This record gives sequence, C-alpha cells and structure tokens, in this order.
Amino acid sequence: WYVGNTAAVPRLGLPSLNMQDAASGFRTNFPEVVGSVTMWPSLLAMGATWDPPLVKTFGEALGREFAGKGANGILGPSVNVHRTARNGRNFEYMSGE
Repeated sequence: WYVGNTAAVPRLGLPSLNMQDAASGFRTNFPEVVGSVTMWPSLLAMGATWDPPLVKTFGEALGREFAGKGANGILGPSVNVHRTARNGRNFEYMSGE
C-alpha cells in the first residue's frame, strides 16, 4: 500500500518505515484502499485560510487516517513560499502567498 518502505531493524528496536503520498489524502494507488480514504482540500487553500486551528485539525485528522492504514511516514504536505509559479505541484504546499 505504500509508495516507499524501509525494512525494520528488530535488533535496534526500529520499526519499518511505511511512507505514503499525501497531496490530497492517502494515495489510492492500490485497489484495496479505493473508497476508503478522505479527499482533503488542497493544501494551498488550507494555507490561504491563515487559520492555524483549522490547519491543526486537518493535520491531526490526516495523521489518524494514515496511521489507521499503517503508514508512519507522510510524504507531504510541504510548507513553502512561492516566488514564481513554475512548479506544477504548488497546490500541494501550505503557503500564504
């Protein structure tokens, strides 16, 4: 179910790292998770609210959903300041610009 994994190292007490994309929620790149995830607002829209309690609530809910699916590493969201719109993934970032 994950975009990236690392193996656990039991002798050191390190669990595996199960990373998944989070642009708009848990990526549904496997049929088993289709229909079982939340579609979240764009992170650019979240950042534009300038509402820290709302963004905190979003982050907590996103973390619960990922943890419930066994992911312990979220790839994104990103926080960035955009000077030019040359990046096709700017909608994924929390930014006030």
